[in-house]
Formats: sequence, structure tokens, C-alpha cells
Amino acid sequence: MRKKRFLNVILYVAVIAVTAIIAFPFLWLVITALKPYPEIYGFPINYIPREPTLEHFQYVFGLNFGRYFMNSVIIGAGTAVLTLLIALLPSYATAKFNFWGKEPVLLSILVCQMFPQIVFVIPFFLFLQRVGLIDHYFGIMLSYLPFTTPVAVWLTRNFFAEVPIEIEEAALIDGCSRMQTFMKVVLPLSLPGIAAVGIYTFLFAWSELMFALSFLSSSNMQTIPVFLSLFVGQYQTRWGPLFAGSVVASIPPIIVFGFLQKYFIRGLTSGSVKG
Repeated sequence: MRKKRFLNVILYVAVIAVTAIIAFPFLWLVITALKPYPEIYGFPINYIPREPTLEHFQYVFGLNFGRYFMNSVIIGAGTAVLTLLIALLPSYATAKFNFWGKEPVLLSILVCQMFPQIVFVIPFFLFLQRVGLIDHYFGIMLSYLPFTTPVAVWLTRNFFAEVPIEIEEAALIDGCSRMQTFMKVVLPLSLPGIAAVGIYTFLFAWSELMFALSFLSSSNMQTIPVFLSLFVGQYQTRWGPLFAGSVVASIPPIIVFGFLQKYFIRGLTSGSVKG
């Protein structure tokens, strides 16, 4: 009993230590956002603000931050929906059917993942300019699809493969078509995996900077990462507004993950083991 209790104490101490290490960057982000400029640049470092202030938050929101915030929400949610709409049927087909060229098709889906993102900036810019989608929500969403769809296909096909074929056969015998079986049986059973893919896609679009900076030219269309990059200059970085904006920008991902964390965890674990 003593040995078991001692091991439990070590385990709890390790968990607390790891949690503190992981949480410290965000905690430091909040602390710095509440400091006035003399304390931010002061030495020695103050780990607790002596004179907390909201001036950095007020300054950020005075720069039409709400518009950038809403743009990021629209683009993140739209990218997640488009990715899932495109990825679900191919992932189901490759999980449940055998056809000629299946393996080459799966490998070809990952081709975009082999190249750095910057390689696609000029081709995508020329394409979006030709079709008139520069500085447009749908244009930036389209530019994200080659990077989000392959991951979505490969992840969701694992979840579809775990749905017992007997359940689908029972639905077909009861009179459901193949599409009805997919919509009414397979999708509900694969919801944890689909939620995990949706969260991944939303976070990718939420935090992406390069394409947003290249394809969104007007301030009315730009996202939070572009807005925050304005505070990083060649000779000076305005840490107060940068950290204040980063604190606000981290709230939606925390909320999304908080509400959907059970689906995210179940999705990641259920796709890794076949029983």
C-alpha cells in the first residue's frame, strides 16, 4: 500500500508539473497583456503586474478588431464545412470498396502535403485572380482545401472502416439505399472522428498567416493572424497589443475544443485501434 501511495504521489506531482509547463505560456501571455509598457520592458521582470491595465485591449478593439475576429470565424468554419463535404464521400469509398488503383489514389491525395506551403502562393494567386476570388472568403477557403482535405480523407476513412459491415448490410436489407445507409447509419457512428477532423481544419484556418496575407488585401477581409502581424515591425515589436490580441484570438479555439473535446479524444483514439 505504501509503495502504491508513493507511486500515486509521484504521478500527481508529474501531472501537475507537466500541466504547469504547458499552461505557463498562455498564463504569461495574459500577464503581459495586463502590464503597462514600463513593466513590460522593465528589469527585473515582474511576474505579477503591479499596476494592471486594460489599455492594450482597449487599443486593440479600437482598431476594428471585431471585424478581423469575425473574418477568422467565417473562414475557419467555412473551411471546416467545405473540407468535410469534399472528404467524406472519398474517404467512405476508399474505406468500404475495393477498386483498381485504390492505393495509388490514396497516395496521390497526399501529394500536396509533400511540398512547403510557400510553393503554392504564386500559382494559387494567379488562379484566384483569374476567377475573381482575390480578397474573397470563398477564395481563401479554396486555397486551404489542398492542405486540409488530404488529412481529412485519411483520418475519416479509418473511422468509416471501423463501422461493422453487418450494420450497413442490415440497413440495406431494410430498404435503405447506399446513400441513405451512409447518411443515417455510418455518419452518426463516425461522428467522433468527423468532429476531430472538423476541429483540426478549423484550427488550421484560424491560425494560418501566409495565404491570408497574400490573398486578402483589404482590411475588411483580413484575419486575426494578419492583424497581429502588424504589431511586429523591423525595428520594434509592440508586445502589449500583440499579446492582448493573442489572448482574445485564443478564446474561440479554447471554446471549440472545450465543447467538442470528448469527440476529439474519442475520434483520435477510435481511429488508432481496430478491435
